[in-house]
Amino acid sequence: MALDIQASKPTIEASQKTLKDIFLSDAYRFEIPSYQRPYSWTTREAGELLDDVVEAMDDGQDDYFLGSFVLVKQPNAKHAEVVDGQQRLTTLTILFATFRDLSETDEVRNYLDQFITVGRDPIGKNTSGDPILRVRDKPGERSAFQRIVQKIGATKKQGKRILEDSESVGHYMRNATLYRDALSKMPDEKRRDLIAFLRERCLVVVVEVPTAAAARRIFQVLNARGLDLQPTDILKARLLDKIEAARTEDYAKAWERFEEDIGRAAFAQLFAHIRMIYAQKKPKTALEDDFGKDVPVFVNEPAVFMDDLLTPIVDAYVACRDDIIARERFGEEAAALLRALWRVDNSDWLPPVLSYLLKFDGAADFQGFLRKFERLTAYLFVTRERVNVRINRSSDVLRTIAKAKASKDVITDPSLDLARAEVKYFREVLDGDLYLSTRVRMPVLLRLDEAMSDGAVTYHGKETIEHVLPQAPSQNWMEAFNEEERDRWTHHIANLVLLSRIKNSQANNQAFSEKKVGYFSDKKGKTKYVLTQDVLKEKIWTPHVLEKRRKNLRKILDGIWQLK
Repeated sequence: MALDIQASKPTIEASQKTLKDIFLSDAYRFEIPSYQRPYSWTTREAGELLDDVVEAMDDGQDDYFLGSFVLVKQPNAKHAEVVDGQQRLTTLTILFATFRDLSETDEVRNYLDQFITVGRDPIGKNTSGDPILRVRDKPGERSAFQRIVQKIGATKKQGKRILEDSESVGHYMRNATLYRDALSKMPDEKRRDLIAFLRERCLVVVVEVPTAAAARRIFQVLNARGLDLQPTDILKARLLDKIEAARTEDYAKAWERFEEDIGRAAFAQLFAHIRMIYAQKKPKTALEDDFGKDVPVFVNEPAVFMDDLLTPIVDAYVACRDDIIARERFGEEAAALLRALWRVDNSDWLPPVLSYLLKFDGAADFQGFLRKFERLTAYLFVTRERVNVRINRSSDVLRTIAKAKASKDVITDPSLDLARAEVKYFREVLDGDLYLSTRVRMPVLLRLDEAMSDGAVTYHGKETIEHVLPQAPSQNWMEAFNEEERDRWTHHIANLVLLSRIKNSQANNQAFSEKKVGYFSDKKGKTKYVLTQDVLKEKIWTPHVLEKRRKNLRKILDGIWQLK
């Protein structure tokens, strides 16, 4: 449809399209402009995209909505500059390239290559003509994306990433490996069905405008954060409609007070947690559609829902969220474990914690429960398990709590434990290139530093992470570390420190003796981070020192999460 906002302003074209419409037609040649951020989707986001599409297909859904693309595109032109949708577009290209490279016949391989290339340039440099790519990544990443993903057979020949490569190159490689491993395990028939579902049933909304300024305005409107109607606003009206008139105003004020205390967004999310506690499975419908079905007390006894469920669960949420209240009510160790949980980049851990507090009326053995549950959550977080795995583990714990007669029944239940293979994998990930796991590195370092300081340090949320051995070392560093040693240690936890200042790229490459005094510490040579204090004690920085530090940190991490 065409929306002509004003005669003097550009026309906006917005339409719903299948992936076939944009990946198998000659109407679009996408280009990621230089101002876009680098490709940043990790295996977690890429895995969740594939999981969700497979689940939608297996559930027999008619279609699956993938989101929107905002493009700068002239009418009838092919060139399309991507303003919004870059991450999904790049990830879909990786997925289709993996399908192509797993194909066993030239016919299927050439067909699937049409998702990647529009055709061949007849005057290209090579004899067959250079490929005309459907998606051209941003300058600086373009050749790597073509080499690692877009070239036929590229996803089957993943080479070794070198230190000079950008983080986006690592994401290309890891996501291609993830998709290759997942798709190669599928039966051929299911793989063909999945390609067809992606092609015919996966939908996007494509918004096309002729100028970059107009595209940015559209992007801002699509991502505006106003006081939009929340699902809880709908649920509130339904609940108050069922409560006797004499008490309606009191419950309306209570509802609004809860919402004000924890914030509109958090309050709406709290209802999702309540639904999870009752349903004990991943929801497949909107919160407002089936909340009453999953939480029958909401419909059958609305006053009981307010008094005996919502009121205590808001109280439990506030106690878990407020560090001072958590220390007073649950003790120092439990408060530290809660701080660690809040650093995780998802809230799948909250329903079991809230359910435990509701079931056992306060803090009975809460510290013991948190000790085991935070370990399980840390494993799922550090190893970047996908959302379905996390929710399934959370559901197991919720079922354990629901059937438990006493708190000890929960703490001793196998649902909170890690299998031996999981412990082994947990240790391997912690002993790898931790820095490259962008969302994991800071929570792990803070957890480590807090344990080393016995909780004596307060963190202000402005900490930064710095490499001791630089990522792009100068000549004096290269004389101390050969290429293999740099590859081994650069992004390892043993080579990382915490700073309370903005990183200084110039100071980063200084010699170790200068760096640790003028950069890692204040003018008096001190720092509050125990993790960094250990580095300040070293006179030199060599592979031998790093190996010694690695062993010490592994011992501490093993103690934190009981990994031995």
